[in-house]
This record gives sequence, C-alpha cells and structure tokens, in this order.
Amino acid sequence: MTLKISKKLRIARIRNQFFLTFIPFKTIVSCFSDGVSILSDRQKGLTFLFINAFLWGIHGPAGRYLALKGVDMSFVAGTRLLIGAATFAVFLAFRRGFSFSLKGHVRDVIMVSIVGLFFNTLFYHLSLKWIPGTLVMVLENLSPVFVMLFAWVLASRKPEKRHIYALILSFTGIALIIAGKSEFSIDGTDTLPGIIFGIGAGITLAFYYFFSGELVEKTKDDPDKMISLLMIIFLIAAFFMLPFVFSATNLPGNSTEWFWLIEMGIFQSGIAYILLNYALRYVNSSTASIFFLFTIFFTTINEIIFLDLSLNIYLIVGSLLIIAAARKVSS
Repeated sequence: MTLKISKKLRIARIRNQFFLTFIPFKTIVSCFSDGVSILSDRQKGLTFLFINAFLWGIHGPAGRYLALKGVDMSFVAGTRLLIGAATFAVFLAFRRGFSFSLKGHVRDVIMVSIVGLFFNTLFYHLSLKWIPGTLVMVLENLSPVFVMLFAWVLASRKPEKRHIYALILSFTGIALIIAGKSEFSIDGTDTLPGIIFGIGAGITLAFYYFFSGELVEKTKDDPDKMISLLMIIFLIAAFFMLPFVFSATNLPGNSTEWFWLIEMGIFQSGIAYILLNYALRYVNSSTASIFFLFTIFFTTINEIIFLDLSLNIYLIVGSLLIIAAARKVSS
C-alpha cells in the first residue's frame, strides 16, 4: 500500500511541475504576436529557450518511465512524431500560416526527415531501454563535435585547435562512460547497447543540425514557413516509423502511461520545437546551444526525484567532459 501511494504521489508531483510551466500563459502567448509585447525581443527569445529546456528536461524521464514499464519504445517514437506533426498543424491553423511549398527545399527536407529525425528519434528511444535519460541527453551533446566532423569531412573545413581539443575531451568522456557502464545497470542488465544507441542519437542529431542549417537560415525570418516544413519533415519521418508502430506488441497499459506518451508528443515533439524556432528569431544559435545544457540539468533533477537516479563518478566526470567539448566547439 505504501509503495502504491508513493507512486501516486510521484506522478502527482510530476504533473504539478509540468503544469506550473504554463502559469504565465498570457505572457508566453503575447510572444507569438508581431504586435505589442510586454517583453523585448531578447527577453522573448530567452523565455522561449528556458521553457524549451524545461520541456525537454521532462522528455528523458518520461521516456525512461515508459521504457521501465515495458512499453515498446519504437511505438512511442512513431506515435510521438505523429502527435508532433498534428500539433504543428493545429498551431499553423490557429496562426493561418500553412505553407506547403517545398520549392528549393526538397533534398534538405528528405535528408533531414530520414536521417536527422527518423533515425535520431528511433535511436534516442531505444537507448532509454538500457540507460537513464540523463545519460542519453549527455550523449546527444556529442552532436556539436560530430557537426564539426561533418564539416571537416564533407565540406573540407579544416578544424581549429579548439576542435581537436573538443574531440579529445568528448571521446575521453565516452570512454569513461563505457568503462563505468555497469554502474548504470538495473538488475544486472548490460547497458552497452543503450550507450551505443545514445552515441547514434548524438550522430544523427548532428546530421539534423548540419543539413538543416541552410533550411533554417532561409526560413528563420518566416517562422510559419519553418513550422510548415517541420510538419512535413515530421510526417515523412513518421511514415517510415509506421511499420514499427503497427508491429508493436507492448502498448501503454493504463491512463498514466498514455498520459506521458501524449504529453511527449504534444509538448516535446510539438511545442518545444515551435518554441525553439521562434527563439531563433531573437537570439543567436550560440545562446540557444548554451540553453540546451539546461536540458541536462532539468533531466537529471527530474530523474533523481522521480526515478531514483543514482549519480556516480563515471557519469559525472564523463558528462562534464562531453559538455565541455560541446561548449568548446560552440564557442
């Protein structure tokens, strides 16, 4: 009985924390208006980034919760993409900002959809079966390092000294995490597959950033066009995820599990991306990358409170090295 009450209290606390994000609703809504706002442009951008980081900080713990409950993570990944696309559609309908033109964007949209989003989403959710969301978020922070590698190999941009230092830091961090993989295990489960999928999530996220750069640059002054393209990208990625969705056997088994799946689709796959793209109207990408580190902070706090995450020296030192590498590349 005590255990059941404790679980109910934890769920209630997560929900309360989640809904507290939306208390300043009128302030946030005013930021989407091109008219008079009580916030400056920079304050708008920072507000969007902070809420974005908070939402993505719920992402990992919610996904990890579903994974520990035995829910098929490929089903979670595909359903989230579909719900995210639906969220974009509702937002654009409210804004009357639909734009279905792909002129000049077809190659970028297809590449970003399949490699940058489909594989990233799949790898991210699969990694949650073996390792905590905090560690997955840390491994995704390898993306700036891999962006630098893509620029070096694919665009012949010679790396600077700081890039080389970042490579050494990041791979040292990975080595430490792999060395301490047994420390992340639950009931003796091998965590190496989760670490490998987490690294894959970092590589594919880098692919998303690298190949969507031109796409974002062309449309960042027209956020409705960018959101329209994001909706199409999500739909294409969701299409390739459909076989996993239809073949899934372990679906959410109760209202709480469905709540978190729907929450992840609406807020992490939908609203968080909308906030990020609007933020980029007002602040530069370097500022945005700094706020991404808050995601790790929120994820860690949520997992410690709600999922009994135990920190260890391998996670702490390895994470700090990877975060330092990400900042070195982004600076």
